[in-house]
Amino acid sequence: MYDTLRHAHLAARPLRDGLDERSASTAARSIRQLLDVAAVALADTSQVLAYAGSGARRHGIEDERLAGIVAATTASGKSRASRSGLECADQHCSLGEVLAVPIKVGNEVLGVIVLLTRRGRPVTLGLLRAGREAARLAATQLQLAAADRTGEELVEARTVALRHQISPHFVYNTLTAIASMVRGDPERSREALIQFAEFSRYILRSDRVNTTLADELRSVHTYLELERVRFGERLEVLFRIDPEVLAVTIPMLLLQPIVENAVQHGIDHSEGSGRVIVAAEDHDEDVYITISDNGPGMSPEMIATILGEHDDVDAVGSSSLGLANVQARLRTSFGRHYRLQIESSPEVGSTVTLRVPKFRAGVPHEPTALSGSDNE
Repeated sequence: MYDTLRHAHLAARPLRDGLDERSASTAARSIRQLLDVAAVALADTSQVLAYAGSGARRHGIEDERLAGIVAATTASGKSRASRSGLECADQHCSLGEVLAVPIKVGNEVLGVIVLLTRRGRPVTLGLLRAGREAARLAATQLQLAAADRTGEELVEARTVALRHQISPHFVYNTLTAIASMVRGDPERSREALIQFAEFSRYILRSDRVNTTLADELRSVHTYLELERVRFGERLEVLFRIDPEVLAVTIPMLLLQPIVENAVQHGIDHSEGSGRVIVAAEDHDEDVYITISDNGPGMSPEMIATILGEHDDVDAVGSSSLGLANVQARLRTSFGRHYRLQIESSPEVGSTVTLRVPKFRAGVPHEPTALSGSDNE
């Protein structure tokens, strides 16, 4: 029983990443041990990807008869048994009959498992049943792999949407503010242009969907510095960051919409001064990130829409739709337990809190310290 469960696990695990030559090779060896047959071949719908067991030199992935069995099984979508097997004329060949079982999800064939018995051993009803169970196990793993790819594509699509959603008013107002400083303070205008170029490069880069918290905070800091070009002393910015969380991997542009929303609600429509506080704290296996402002606050209806509690998206503006996008990406990337929390009071301000896991598989990045930030 232990050996059966172990080989079933080893057969299923590589297919979790999809069906290709690497995963098929590993899975075929484990399926052979699991079902105790002479050889196993694994194929997708177009070609034989791997062969493990006896007769590999004579009947490997290049055998045209094996390819024909796979093609026929793929076309019919049904299991096929052949007493003649691969019809080898070599007296020393140890192979016997052949059983081909489709790997199916619904009516769609994703691949084929080919089982080859030892010479003199027929294909039994028990082997047919075991082969079908192995195919179901493989199909489950391939379904999960497809779901993973769909999730990654969804995160990437939402990241692209956020790139296009960066406020055009911010771009126009920033460049106008920089232009107004060219004569009076050329050095400061030059510095602001460099910051704007760095911010734009980060926002528009399309070679990845994940980044480190350090990189995201650096971009947020640059954005806030550009906003201070417009607002001057009216905008106060504070960062409170635990250094040990800077290397945590998060989706790109996770914080930008929240910070932009805080600026727009906290000061852009106000005649007074505003404060934006960005904090990141280490909490065991998670990191808690909060963005607070002292603006007019948000209505309960707007908060409910952002958090996905009702679908009246017309009731909120584009900045709040950016927050809803962040909420959706949190769930897609980390699971339903990771979501936004919003606390808001009229004329007091809003605090948006998000929780991300500290350890997550992703593109490795070296932790880098924030430079030039208003650390407190």
